[in-house]
Amino acid sequence: MKHYQVHFQPDNKSVRVHHGATLLEAAGLVGIILSNPCGGVGRCGKCKVRLLPGEKEVLACQYVVEHDVEVVIPDTSRYFKQQILEHGITQALLSDAAVRKVLIAEPPSDLDQLCRTVSEELQTTCVPDKAFADRIATQLDSDSDFPITAIVRQDTPKTPETWQLIGIEAGDTTESLFGLAVDIGTTSVVARLMNLHTSEPLATVSQGNPQAQHGADVISRIQCAETDNGALKLQQTIVACLNDLIEQAAKQAGIAPNAIYEIVVASNTTMNHLLLGYPVKQLGQSPYMAHSTAAANTPSQQLGLTINPCGNVHTIANIAGFVGSDTVAAALACAMDVCKVPTLLVDIGTNGELVFCYNKQLLAASCAAGPALEGAGIEFGSRAQDGAIERVVQSETDIDIDVIGDIEAASICGSGLIDAVAVLLELELIDGTGRFAIAEEIDPFLSKQIRQRIITHNDEPAFVLSGQYTDHTWHNKVLITQKDVRQFQLAKAAIRAGITLLLKTAGQSEENIQQVLLAGAFGNYIQRESAVRVGLLPNLPIEKIHFVGNAAGSGAQMVLAGRSARQLANELATKIEYLEIAHQTEFQLIFSECLLFHEK
Repeated sequence: MKHYQVHFQPDNKSVRVHHGATLLEAAGLVGIILSNPCGGVGRCGKCKVRLLPGEKEVLACQYVVEHDVEVVIPDTSRYFKQQILEHGITQALLSDAAVRKVLIAEPPSDLDQLCRTVSEELQTTCVPDKAFADRIATQLDSDSDFPITAIVRQDTPKTPETWQLIGIEAGDTTESLFGLAVDIGTTSVVARLMNLHTSEPLATVSQGNPQAQHGADVISRIQCAETDNGALKLQQTIVACLNDLIEQAAKQAGIAPNAIYEIVVASNTTMNHLLLGYPVKQLGQSPYMAHSTAAANTPSQQLGLTINPCGNVHTIANIAGFVGSDTVAAALACAMDVCKVPTLLVDIGTNGELVFCYNKQLLAASCAAGPALEGAGIEFGSRAQDGAIERVVQSETDIDIDVIGDIEAASICGSGLIDAVAVLLELELIDGTGRFAIAEEIDPFLSKQIRQRIITHNDEPAFVLSGQYTDHTWHNKVLITQKDVRQFQLAKAAIRAGITLLLKTAGQSEENIQQVLLAGAFGNYIQRESAVRVGLLPNLPIEKIHFVGNAAGSGAQMVLAGRSARQLANELATKIEYLEIAHQTEFQLIFSECLLFHEK
């Protein structure tokens, strides 16, 4: 088979690929992740690159390499240059981690004697972990220098407690005890390094989820994982990402990756299954059943993670096929189990998750909002990256915009899309059905600046958000079209219908909600007023809507720091009742009603 050389600029990276490979695949081989929300079928147009010489523009997912080629990748086509929310609501962290160290000053006669000594120090029972027993015994026989440090772990507080001896180290390493709390999202991965003695955070690192090269949403990745090779590729991709974050976090904190003994992972169910190597095909087919919803402990070496050889990976329990451990972690961080007033937790994304607390009951649901709120299917849409419009506000005679990176606008991300639709509603340029107003319906008293933004684009009405206006023509424009409004309506209707059905099942009305907690990166960046105006959120006073940031990451930190939080997370996953929205008889009717925009 023929092979060709592909060179990427401005990264100055080269790769040798076989005949028939696409530029998207070639870029992924050298760690360049391109925006690819459609999963590589050539529909979204977000992976445009330029070929040298000549600067010919092509779609990387469709261009098949048939000769040596040099490629220029613009920032607008890169997946990872986006805003990532790293921090969230914080709760008091208990310093009672699942892993501990015990200094052993005198040589034990054998492994049993070592366990008895550890038991005395801990004032509880210690037994050797079967998986590590032979290795520990061998180390004891070969280590003549003392003191040594014993490493023990115990997942949840029990009465009586039994700790597992999982390793020994030469010398006194008792102070070197660290863990990593990780939130694996479909879009991004955030990791926080913590001192397990004090629960002090030492470093926070993040990057875009590189699995995006195989599709922006979970359905695309489920389809990719239907073959053994695809599943392995996705698992290896996320493991490589985690190893990269481990190295970054350790370097920032000035420690060795070998000093990390525990990783706690919160994620949606699909990301959880892809990491652990569980089958995912059933997640893409009704009734969307998870292979397992249980919390799991997996040796780090089994997954290929570069932390301490006796390290453990704890994945928090899931709730259902499309409500994962990230929702459990967010509910934990927001103390949803002890809410005294009706509270709605909303995490908006490609797949929106909802949790409603009322009268000590917890209900959860998942809404298939689709990728429109993350830029896919929107003509000038993108993720929250440099050059994306993130705010649109109405001024006295015109509109103002905020652009990420404070540079010229090149696209619009989800928060900007919500604002834009809200402004169009306020200007009465779209009506309650989402239809753009025709010329004779437009308010004659609208300012000249607003009027000149109303144009026709590809034979349909559109509104220009940004560009240069000269000689009665817009140049370098970013706009919102009729089709974009329709795509947005589908996304917001899915989420709002989910909220409506969740409340209906609980026997509650929107007026009963006392607080709405907006979680996740997207929720943190939207304007509350706009979200209410477009009907994405219930029509509640703004002061009842609160941002809680990366609550899933905060919950993962709680589980890492304290065994009691780990136990509570397990209990929450069982206690939260899951409602399958799509199976509700009223779903289609309510969804149709939620497509409409309400009056002011």
